[in-house]
Amino acid sequence: MNNDPTRLTTENETEKKAKPGFWRRLWNVVSRQWGWKLMSLLLAVCLWGVLISQDSALPRDKVIDGVRVTVTNAATLRASGYIVVDGLEDVDTVSIRARVPQKNYSAVGASNYTARLDLSQIQEAGKQTVAVTASTSNTAQYGTVLEVIDPDVTVTVEEYGTQSRVPVEVRLTGELADSYFAGALSRTVEYVDISGPKSLVERVSRCVVEWDQSLLSPDRSPNTANLPFVFEDAAGNPVESAHITATVSGQSTAVTRVSVSQEISYKAQVPVDTDNLFTGTPAEGYAVSSVRVAPEYVTIAGSKEAIAPYLEAGSAFYTYEQLDISGQSRTVSGFLTLRSPQNMDYISASAVQVIVSILPEAFVNAAGSGQENP
Repeated sequence: MNNDPTRLTTENETEKKAKPGFWRRLWNVVSRQWGWKLMSLLLAVCLWGVLISQDSALPRDKVIDGVRVTVTNAATLRASGYIVVDGLEDVDTVSIRARVPQKNYSAVGASNYTARLDLSQIQEAGKQTVAVTASTSNTAQYGTVLEVIDPDVTVTVEEYGTQSRVPVEVRLTGELADSYFAGALSRTVEYVDISGPKSLVERVSRCVVEWDQSLLSPDRSPNTANLPFVFEDAAGNPVESAHITATVSGQSTAVTRVSVSQEISYKAQVPVDTDNLFTGTPAEGYAVSSVRVAPEYVTIAGSKEAIAPYLEAGSAFYTYEQLDISGQSRTVSGFLTLRSPQNMDYISASAVQVIVSILPEAFVNAAGSGQENP
């Protein structure tokens, strides 16, 4: 047996050279028949894809746009003494990323999810950042919401205030036609209670509804309209009302418009007859100098048919009785009742004052002849 160390070392080195290393053996495996191996890899990937697509239980991530945002707990925020005045007008929809069961991947949409902006997170006035959250009511069918994309919303918060019994004023604008008569005006709301940003609410002095009389007509009487209103301060300056809420005073019914109604009639001015206002003759040596009546004209209003006779030439109002001046030597006056029609909406006077001036005949005659009194 030959145990020469030199010979054993040489044999070991020869054996190592005869046997290739691990990486070389791996390369030999990969590099030989590489085309078949590549085809096998592609086939394996395709089979994996088929298996995955057929497994409906596996989830997939999906970005969903247009999920509508609901603002919640505004009442809770008001109860805490605050109100949002800016920043919510642009909060409409958000995009979310959800992990959806593969079987419903194509079917799910924005309507399957709910996004909320919870105002109860706000604890103080000023600029505040509130995060939008999202969820679904059926996780088995629609999966879970992983995140809201760009969830932060910056809002402006002010202190909340209220004011009771703010008067509702109907302000007349425009000109009513001369031939029309405006009757009593009424409104459905006399006072409102208001609430909103304290800085605005404290400025409000009145609630104003504008009533344009140029649009009114007897042909559609009563004239009624449901009109918007504005708020004004004591000086008549408008107060921004976008964030002010009004309710009927003493109630919880919100109000954004006030109903105004007014009767409109046709109008005529009728003279009072002055020819038959007195009876009798003055004392001897005295005569009637003049007869005056106040008012000289009576305004009446009613339907077109009712006032038609009083629009004719020569029409007049007459009194029931006459003023007795028998034996009088000085001016006599008194009130006489008019013969008024009964079918009118309005009559400006039911009686007139009659003044009969009585002077010595010499003065009356001198005045009548144009001579100066002695």
